[in-house]
Amino acid sequence: MARVLPWRSLAFRLALSYGCMLVFTVAVVLAVFYLQIVGVLRNRLDQYATTQLKRLEDYAAVHGVAALHDQIDHLMRDGINTDTEIILLLTPDGHTIIGNADIVPARRLTQLGMRELTVQRMGRKVVGRVQAVLLPDGNYLVVGSDMRTQVSIEDLFARASSLVVVVALLMAVVGAISFRRLVDARALGIRSTMARVAAGDLAQRIPVQHQEKDEFALLSRDINSMLERLQQVMDGVRHVSNTIAHNLRTPMTRILLRLRAAEQAPAADQRATLRLVAEEVAELGVVFDKLLAIAEVESGALRQAFGAVDVALLLLELHELYEPVVQEQGGSMELQLPGDEGDGRCLALGDTNLLASALANVVENAIKYGARGGAGPRIVLQARCLPAVGDAAACVEILVQDDGLGVADADLAQLSQRFFRAQQQQPGTGLGLASVQAVVRLHGGQLQFRNTQPGFAVQMLLPVALSPSQSAF
Repeated sequence: MARVLPWRSLAFRLALSYGCMLVFTVAVVLAVFYLQIVGVLRNRLDQYATTQLKRLEDYAAVHGVAALHDQIDHLMRDGINTDTEIILLLTPDGHTIIGNADIVPARRLTQLGMRELTVQRMGRKVVGRVQAVLLPDGNYLVVGSDMRTQVSIEDLFARASSLVVVVALLMAVVGAISFRRLVDARALGIRSTMARVAAGDLAQRIPVQHQEKDEFALLSRDINSMLERLQQVMDGVRHVSNTIAHNLRTPMTRILLRLRAAEQAPAADQRATLRLVAEEVAELGVVFDKLLAIAEVESGALRQAFGAVDVALLLLELHELYEPVVQEQGGSMELQLPGDEGDGRCLALGDTNLLASALANVVENAIKYGARGGAGPRIVLQARCLPAVGDAAACVEILVQDDGLGVADADLAQLSQRFFRAQQQQPGTGLGLASVQAVVRLHGGQLQFRNTQPGFAVQMLLPVALSPSQSAF
């Protein structure tokens, strides 16, 4: 089985994309912090330079420019910020008169106010953040601070930020690879199972732990359900194909033998043979018509005509249609409909003709197999609305019950299979209940069989029509 290259994996690309977005977000946050820290440090330096310069200007204005030398000398000796502060009194051409640093190179200051200035201080060139003014005597007064501390903090923050970004990017790549491997490992079981299914082994299922509830587990369970249904359909197709071949072989052989025998028979016998052959062909036509009807129902095309069906009226018409037949056989047919509470109606969502055809099949089976001990069949038709209980939605229940011998418990699960007949001695095609099952499935309902001892019951559960968009009749 071919493996997907990492950069072609959707999981890898998605994880890496989100990782890069996270790295970009971290970089933006660090940049904002960096700018804020630099701004705060520069504001502190600017505030210190402005304050000191104002003090010295005020002192010179009060005591004279000549006294400014002593004040500068005092500030350089007071031991406060002596390792960072810069105080200079410069000549017009930039040479130091008094101070703790020298301009490098010595030059006339063309820019006053707040600025950055390179000076020689304590034997080293440093950049200072200073405030420069022109004094009345033509000299320059420069006051500020050494920026080495700020530069070291900025460098430290920049290196730390770069390291964080690199680590985050590395973690994004490693996380994307790990996520891709995890997804690939979870998907590998699905792919390998589907490969075996594609090779023809429909019995394969994706292994899923019962306690797993993640997306892959839910997907695996859905695929397993699909494969289960697919296997059932394929088994049904094989069963139907084998049954059709078996059921066709006997009548076709019989027809062929009769036609060959008729070749040598008198004309009167030939007409009788042709009549028998026509009956055989007609029976085969009935079988194929029923198969085509089931296929049409299972295709789902008839679902577009669904509306609100009044089940009580539907059972009432079936009762009026079949009660004379049952009474003629010495039996009885009882009808139990919803009471008078509310509007007294059970509305099912479906197609009236399909439901009538399905119920007619069930009633005819009850008439055929519902007799016991020589007496006629006793049949009960019942309809009621069942409310929603727990996870089960509200539905309409239709029950057809007879008083016959029932069927073997082992045969209950096979009653709706095509061509299955629980009573082999009775004539029939074995397609009646299969067509009923197809109609009920088309309506999104359930069909259930059970022995009532005595008797046999067929239960239909159909979805409720939320609004009567169309009348039942």
